[in-house]
Amino acid sequence: MGMSASQARLLYLTAQLNNLSLKGQNVSDAKARLALDTQAIQDKYIKALNSSRLMLNSNIFATDGSVFTNEYITLDNLAANGYKVSDGSKILGYKWENIPTGEKELIEGPAEPDYTKPIYPMKEVETDGFVAPSATAIGDAGKMQNIVNSLGLTTNDLDVQSYKTIINGQEKEINAIVIKSQNGFNKVYETLQNEATSGVLDNALQQNYAFDVEEVNMSAYKSTGIPFFQGIFDGNGVTLTGLDGSQGLFRDVYGVVKNVNIKGANIKAEKDSLGAIAGYLGEGGLIENCNVTDINITCNLENKEYEEGYDSERAGVGGIVGYNNGSIRNTSAQGQIYIPHADESFGYIGGFAGANVNSEYGSSKNVIENCYSDVNIRLSSSTNYSNSINGFIGDDTYEALINNCISLGSILTSNGNAINGTDLANWGPVIESNVTNLMALDTRNNNDVMYWENQVNPSFVSGSRTQPPSLSGATTTLSDGSQVYTWLNAGAAGYNDQNQLSAINNNLPVLNLTAIQSEGLSKTGAKQVPDTDAEPIGYQYKKTYIEVDKFRSELVLDPDFKITSLELEEGLRSGAYTLVKPADKSTTQTILLNGVYYDTVSLSCCSIITDEAQDELIEKAEAEYNRDMQEIQMQDKRYEMDQKKIDTEYNACLSEEESIKNVLSKNVERSFKTFG
Repeated sequence: MGMSASQARLLYLTAQLNNLSLKGQNVSDAKARLALDTQAIQDKYIKALNSSRLMLNSNIFATDGSVFTNEYITLDNLAANGYKVSDGSKILGYKWENIPTGEKELIEGPAEPDYTKPIYPMKEVETDGFVAPSATAIGDAGKMQNIVNSLGLTTNDLDVQSYKTIINGQEKEINAIVIKSQNGFNKVYETLQNEATSGVLDNALQQNYAFDVEEVNMSAYKSTGIPFFQGIFDGNGVTLTGLDGSQGLFRDVYGVVKNVNIKGANIKAEKDSLGAIAGYLGEGGLIENCNVTDINITCNLENKEYEEGYDSERAGVGGIVGYNNGSIRNTSAQGQIYIPHADESFGYIGGFAGANVNSEYGSSKNVIENCYSDVNIRLSSSTNYSNSINGFIGDDTYEALINNCISLGSILTSNGNAINGTDLANWGPVIESNVTNLMALDTRNNNDVMYWENQVNPSFVSGSRTQPPSLSGATTTLSDGSQVYTWLNAGAAGYNDQNQLSAINNNLPVLNLTAIQSEGLSKTGAKQVPDTDAEPIGYQYKKTYIEVDKFRSELVLDPDFKITSLELEEGLRSGAYTLVKPADKSTTQTILLNGVYYDTVSLSCCSIITDEAQDELIEKAEAEYNRDMQEIQMQDKRYEMDQKKIDTEYNACLSEEESIKNVLSKNVERSFKTFG
């Protein structure tokens, strides 16, 4: 072979070797892809072996004795076994519908004018405050004059006079010892305290007293509480400051205390009944139009054996009274009560009253109306207490009639922890009275506001977080015929003038006590009253009622809701859905959906649902695995044969290339010798 032919052959072989190398690389790449396919087939097979489905096995036997075949879970077959599925906000596959009951009910319709209650234009009249004693007025003016004479002051300090005021909603004309100065108060208070010291139920404790002074200071005295008071004590809007001692203003009240404001009282004692107004309000007693603010009461009883029952062996501590056997109206309390040695047998602690102790259940003689409590209760470091602690009334076993009242304030141990007793605190309040319009700030439940519009023995669960319609624009008619708002909402005129900061700060309704209380004050001057001699300018409105169909809300199937068995299973496994069953009552395991309590059921604890391997799927997967692996093996053999063929051709070309290179090398060497 000549030089040129050899070189041409060498070039061909080089190209052929490159081509064979490329083919070999392609076969290697194909085998690598085949390895990946093999891994995918194996993974698919292993997944099928480990797969399972949730199956319903309700153990229901057919008529021939055989067990029904397991089936995939669905909403229908779960419901047939008493289970439903919740997504946390609703029951899947159901919706609430109003279903006619076939009965009728009355609902409030549009208000109509009440032509029996005209509204007259107002006119201004001059009113008399204190005047000369009247022979027809309540109280023995002669006995009161003897007391005044014995005290040796001038009429600038004390005098016996007559005046008109409102007591328990009725206008009364009263003879009273009128206190006109600080000196006058000191003499009267010392007289009453002296009777307390001597323990004699005497003349002074049965008389009437009224104030014609804006403020008096009690800091010169240590209050032990005026005992057995049976007369009328009318503060006429006076503010008492500096009250300090072992009891509030009174120890026992059997008469009337009204129009008194107590500011900054500091009461600390080892006594069984404590309150800023009185330790005990006796049967027939009345407290109305009173306010106590910034009070600080400490009941320091310790190491004492207590017995059951309403007696001195069990403590009663409240912002207004310790024990209440009378009525309290238009009155508020704000401040703190501290019980450093409280335990589960201590007694009765309430922000407003320690306990109601009237002997007649639901008696009209025991009414708490238009009252407000914003008293923080602090206990000892223990966290175990009886259920006789409440932001409003500590114990209400003996029922009262409660209307238009607010309960705020917190109840904590001295180290700031929440108490752990049952039926406690302002998370109710759980009481036994019949209530109308009661509102409580639930300090144990994220400061929710609970309302009871009309309830008998209200409990926490009977409350509502929706304000009753009757609170919106609620009014009361005063004795002069004028109407005032009894409840104010944020933004209403007069709202920001209320001395109820917690209500304002929490954007809650407040009681408009200012307007109600001002009616009972006896002040000389001009007063706006209805002019009943003039033509009416309008009429009060009365409620009307309309008879409508009565409906009940029922959970019914939602035909538009669709969910596959696999979607349902995936939701239950992931926790997006929860199995539930209707519950009889609220517990820590229940959820509330549309007013119905449901028990949550763990998927692993549901006996009718089993997590089962899918035999048919496994058999199918095994057949697919064997088929696919057989194809892989056949393809692998073809790649092996192709690789061997390429290797044979490559080696042949390589040998021929080497031979040609040797021939060319020898020809070059011979040429050098010839021409050398």
